[in-house]
Amino acid sequence: MKPACGILLIAFLLSFRIAWGQKETNSVLEKKITLEVQNEPITSILNKISEQTQVFFSYDATLIEADKKMNLSVSDKTIQESLDTLFDFKFIYKTIGDQIIISLPESDEVKKKEIGLINTEPRIITFSGRVFDREQRDVLPYTSISVLRSNIGILSNTDGDFELKIPENMKQDTVIISCLGYRQYRQPISEIVEPNYTIYLQPTSFLLKEIKVTGINPQEILEKLLSKIALNYPQYPEIMTAFYREVLKQDSKYIDVAEAVMEIRKASYRNEFEQDKIKFIKGRKNFNVKAFQFVDFKIQGGPYYITQLDVVKTLDSFLDPEFRDFYKYTLDEIVELDNRETYVLRFKPKEKVDYPCYQGKLFVDMATLALVRAGFSLSRSGLRFARESLIKKKPKDFYVRPINVDYQVSYRRMSNQWHLSHAQASVKFKVKSKNDKVNSIFHSISELLITDIKPDDRTPFKRDELFNPKDIFTEIITSYDEGFWGNYNIIKPSEDLRKALRKYSLENDSLFRINEKEENIINKK
Repeated sequence: MKPACGILLIAFLLSFRIAWGQKETNSVLEKKITLEVQNEPITSILNKISEQTQVFFSYDATLIEADKKMNLSVSDKTIQESLDTLFDFKFIYKTIGDQIIISLPESDEVKKKEIGLINTEPRIITFSGRVFDREQRDVLPYTSISVLRSNIGILSNTDGDFELKIPENMKQDTVIISCLGYRQYRQPISEIVEPNYTIYLQPTSFLLKEIKVTGINPQEILEKLLSKIALNYPQYPEIMTAFYREVLKQDSKYIDVAEAVMEIRKASYRNEFEQDKIKFIKGRKNFNVKAFQFVDFKIQGGPYYITQLDVVKTLDSFLDPEFRDFYKYTLDEIVELDNRETYVLRFKPKEKVDYPCYQGKLFVDMATLALVRAGFSLSRSGLRFARESLIKKKPKDFYVRPINVDYQVSYRRMSNQWHLSHAQASVKFKVKSKNDKVNSIFHSISELLITDIKPDDRTPFKRDELFNPKDIFTEIITSYDEGFWGNYNIIKPSEDLRKALRKYSLENDSLFRINEKEENIINKK
């Protein structure tokens, strides 16, 4: 039997934490080391220091000449003294948690540019704002904002906010703003002059009798959907630029935030067993927005598994003909999505099915019969099966059970085919321990947004660059950059997340500095 959705295999690791809060970071550079190395690359020397001290380094490899071979002989010296010896006092060191960031003094930034260590970025047009329902005046989350004749696109966040960065050479193109059940809005890029726009989308609706769908069998729609996969989805690999974010909350408090830009070699839909490959480009994390009590909660394999939410590729149980008898399908309604008429099929497990089934909705384009969106969750019986699959490690006296497991995936139409656009996994757990006085709900949200797509140039991904199922995303990220995201497109943090990060950045030396523009937005609300 084919397994349930691969995203279930994301492991949540819980371990016991003795006290509130984090370790003090002031003493990191004062840790003592003894090291004797001859003619080794600087990266190797830094790795040896990490092994001794459990301290991690972030740096620009070009800046520190990472491959240059050096000698270092220190005995019972602090990390600060050892680094000064290694680099001859050229750099400054900033600590965040157990991380040491190596950088030039601010006065040397001009020199850095002069010697070509900072890449010249293309000129960018920024289109930002907030999207509303024209009639109800409600904000519209997860609205698609994309460039018409390009593969560039983003989504609005849960507050309806967005910021799209567009290369200036696309100035004659048009931005398309679209949301399920609404008319498209078009904005010529050449006419973007305001720093922020308020966009109102007009709701639309269809009546089933107007479309004359009486008597259509949902099973027939599914059969045609499967038969047209080769026509509707790419049959050759693609290279995707993606933004990935993991957020973890304990009750109402944010306790971890990490995000990265990644590159994905998206396997063709020709072979459902060929795996996508994910490579890290750059990322950042917060080193705990809010200290948490007793439970250290980690997600294993997030970036690796979230691509398996591409249910057209994986043919998950509710699409797989082998499992068709497990589900009941109904034609629910017809809506407008990207100015296209779209079937909405509802599905749920039949009674007394002894299997981890899902329930949810499938959005099928009427013209092409392609699946363009799916929203689904584990059914009540499915949650019982999920406990062992989701929780890979926990303390013996802790009671942990999933209470909500929700997934979303959507596709975007480009060049007459549909491409993966967005995926999200939202999982809530109840965690209790009488002995340790823990009684909390943990909420994990993992989100993937495809921001650009290019043909596969067949450049191999190195094995040591790839995410694998055992990797813990928040432990891999170590890089740092003052102007962090540059021209990469990302999903803007929601208002409550921005406030949490802003509060933390005022109290700590945080990677998640909220810029002046974001502070002004927060203060106005």
